[in-house]
Amino acid sequence: MIHNSNVKTADRGARTGRRPYESRLRTEQSEATRERILEALIRTMANGVATLSVPDVAREAGVSIPTVYRHFGTKAGLLAALGPYVMAKAGLLPTEAPRTVDEIDESILEVFRHLEAMDGTLRAAMASRLGNEIRQAAMPMRRGLHREVLQRSAPDVSSDELERLTDLSVALLSSGAFRVYRDFLGLSVEEAADRTAWALRTLVRGARASLDTQPEL
Repeated sequence: MIHNSNVKTADRGARTGRRPYESRLRTEQSEATRERILEALIRTMANGVATLSVPDVAREAGVSIPTVYRHFGTKAGLLAALGPYVMAKAGLLPTEAPRTVDEIDESILEVFRHLEAMDGTLRAAMASRLGNEIRQAAMPMRRGLHREVLQRSAPDVSSDELERLTDLSVALLSSGAFRVYRDFLGLSVEEAADRTAWALRTLVRGARASLDTQPEL
């Protein structure tokens, strides 16, 4: 007997009154509207606004105020959604997270290439007061990603040492550190990535070595 999954899907669509492609189109339209609103928020922030105004963002996006609330719920929800969106857009979330620091070279290079290519509007938005608040709100997620890689790289270090390594890892891969590499040290993107990867591996090796030199109780 031949089973046709397309027929089953069509039957379900007929029962619900929806066609599969209509649902897919609706989802794509919703995602496009959501991105349109977030991009409008970035442009609004780049203009140096002191406080976030949902009507201003809606006007910039060319949508109604209820549309903004329908997609994000509240003003706080809108700001919360911007953090992960900006991190991905700025390249602070690598496409494929490394498992250990021994596999981190390509991820660092990808992050730094995105930072180098960051457009002026996004850079101005993240330099604003609201941008600083968003970065701060997203910091627990960033630290969590770094901590996972470091914990797999040095599973025997103490929790205090792991937190110190995490802080240093976040700082070394920050946009501020990248600007120092490029603007003050004159390093290329590749050189900056190479030195950062070397520093992280050196820190992890040092943390591991300290375990071997600790006196036995």
